[in-house]
Amino acid sequence: MRNRKEIQAGESLISLMVGFLISAIAALAILSMFKVSSRYGGTAGQDAAADAQLSSALLRTGLAVQDAGFNITAAALGTHLIVISGADLDSASCQLSGTYLATGSGNALIWAMNTTGTTQCAGLYFKDTSGGQGGLYYIGPVSCTSGDVSAWNTLTWNTTSKPPQRWADRPDSQTGAGNSTGAYDRTKITFDAVSTTSTTCKPFGLDGGSKSGKVVLTVSSTNRSGAPVSEQHCLFNFK
Repeated sequence: MRNRKEIQAGESLISLMVGFLISAIAALAILSMFKVSSRYGGTAGQDAAADAQLSSALLRTGLAVQDAGFNITAAALGTHLIVISGADLDSASCQLSGTYLATGSGNALIWAMNTTGTTQCAGLYFKDTSGGQGGLYYIGPVSCTSGDVSAWNTLTWNTTSKPPQRWADRPDSQTGAGNSTGAYDRTKITFDAVSTTSTTCKPFGLDGGSKSGKVVLTVSSTNRSGAPVSEQHCLFNFK
């Protein structure tokens, strides 16, 4: 006959509950780590895409601005190339507003050129707004017969044949893992054209000759990590 005092082997209900609790805590920890790593991965992917788009836009900008002053007699900064601060492209009139600057930085750059046998105006405009509409736009080319871009605010930039081309988005603010709201509200682009009256500049590392100019354009921005990004371009059509 079995002794009643004999201790039975096996798992008790309490030990099973303790084991279940430990397993649940471990599962929650794993899920939390996965959520954090996914958030970091998603933010990193968005940052990489935005920086790649910015690099592409700056490259296209450098190529586009070399048309400034082409085949324009005595092309001059302030006449055939201007910077505009506080620029805004009205959706109804399709005209730019803002303040013309003889020197200084702005969010729009307008220039005259003659690459097709007729004088045209074109430009770059950074729209500083969120909601999917902001970013860097190439506007034009449109006819501007005098070549003097002083009438930039009367030109119609958005036409059926030449709608503005967005070269880079303006990413909206995003919190991101470990970052406060607005920490990623970056990628703004500004233009600063200056005249180098005492010296000449050389584009693309070319050495002197006809490939030298008197105007240097600096295009500045900030990448998604907050580091400043800038490029300088020698505009050799301005002597």
